[in-house]
This record gives sequence, C-alpha cells and structure tokens, in this order.
Amino acid sequence: MTRILSVVVVALVAAGCGSSMGSHTQADPVLPRALAQAWSERASAVATAAAAGDSCRASQLASSLRDEIIADESRVPARLQKPLVQGANALADRITCVTPPQTVTVPPAPPKPPKPKHEDHHHHEPGHGEGGDQG
Repeated sequence: MTRILSVVVVALVAAGCGSSMGSHTQADPVLPRALAQAWSERASAVATAAAAGDSCRASQLASSLRDEIIADESRVPARLQKPLVQGANALADRITCVTPPQTVTVPPAPPKPPKPKHEDHHHHEPGHGEGGDQG
C-alpha cells in the first residue's frame, strides 16, 4: 500500500510542480498546482490514517480521493489521467476497513429470589381427625 501511495503522491507532486515553471506549451499541459497540492495532502492523510492503524478512516479518505480525482479527471493532462486514476483506484481498493472486535460486558443475572417455604395446609388441631371421636 505504501508503494502505491508513494506513486500517487509522486505523480501528483511532479505534475503539479511543473505547472509553476511557466515554460510549458499547450502541447505539454500540466496538472494545475492547486489540484496537485490538494490531492497530495489528501494522499498524505490516507497514509497518516493507515500508519496510525485506522484502516476505516484510511479507506474512507482513499475512496474520497479516488472519487475526487475521477470527478476532476478532465482537468488532468491526458498523459497523466490513466496512471493517476489507476493509482487512486489501486490505493482505494487495497485498503480494507477492519473494525476491531469490541468486548461487551454482560452483567450477571440477578440471583433468583428464594422459594417460599412450603406451608402445611393440613393443620392438625387437638381432638380432630386422628382416630375419630374421643369423647
């Protein structure tokens, strides 16, 4: 991934730096410096997020950069369009958002209430029920 990112950044910077020289003719168009600088900064942000282990942020930034490059492709000199778009596609496709597993703590179930004591519903009163009449 670092290699692809480097290629994209180098292509952007090289193309953008040339635009300030003023010696280019219409036959030798260059990438507008503002685009080169903006895309270079965005590519660096992708690298920073990836280096920090934030693959989801890096993926989001790389996809956004790719979309922006494709949207502004008409402003890119023809000789740079293919390698720039290919590099941006490769970069965005290589970064996969990996969400770290989250540990969920489940509180223990509350203890069950004690069973009510079984009451003897057959109360024995003196003189009743055991052996008939006593009297």
